[in-house]
Amino acid sequence: MPRLLLLWLALTGSALANDRLPVTQVRFSASGERVLAVTQGARDGSGFGTAQVTVLSTTSSRVTFQAQRTADQAPGHVLTDLLAAPATRAALSGLAGRPLSRPRYQRVYSVSFPRWSDATPPGQTQVTPVALWSRAVPVRLHVVPLPSDCSPELLPPGERPAGFILSVNGQEVWRDRALPSGRACAARYTLERVDVQGNRVLVTVRAYGPGFEGPDATALFVAVTLK
Repeated sequence: MPRLLLLWLALTGSALANDRLPVTQVRFSASGERVLAVTQGARDGSGFGTAQVTVLSTTSSRVTFQAQRTADQAPGHVLTDLLAAPATRAALSGLAGRPLSRPRYQRVYSVSFPRWSDATPPGQTQVTPVALWSRAVPVRLHVVPLPSDCSPELLPPGERPAGFILSVNGQEVWRDRALPSGRACAARYTLERVDVQGNRVLVTVRAYGPGFEGPDATALFVAVTLK
């Protein structure tokens, strides 16, 4: 992958200094069978730049590649170094040169830092109409309490660990039956972004859990082929 292309990829989008690291890039392969999501920004607390590259299959909904790098550098430089790694370059074959996706839905937050009130608690449902094609269809995010080994003192009073069920136009595309270790203390969720190419869709959900000062809002990606 040419260095100029690496730099172009790294500088596309903005980087913000908070603990809701922005999704700066989404790119579908020509066939739509794979999709790339990039997050980058500065870590709250340390101020270090960080970047993550995630490649997903829209056929199997699996993450086929993921790499992350954090360093005492600007986020754009961190991403450039991450993209230059041989494993990343190989994983992005057929994706790196593809055009940026324009989201069909993009949540706009009123403040730059995450708040618990931004997201949906267990027992409630967030329904968002999204114009995927010629008309809007409902994207339904239902948050459900789930057992977890999260220490109760890590969460604010009244919050409890939870997962989510996600459906698009009535098609269930994700269901948490147990919480993975990385989301043991996730307590709330919100829909942030929806990208589409044909009938291939990438949904970005934010998981809210305890962070440095207030909640962290971690990006989760669900890739699917809609029927």
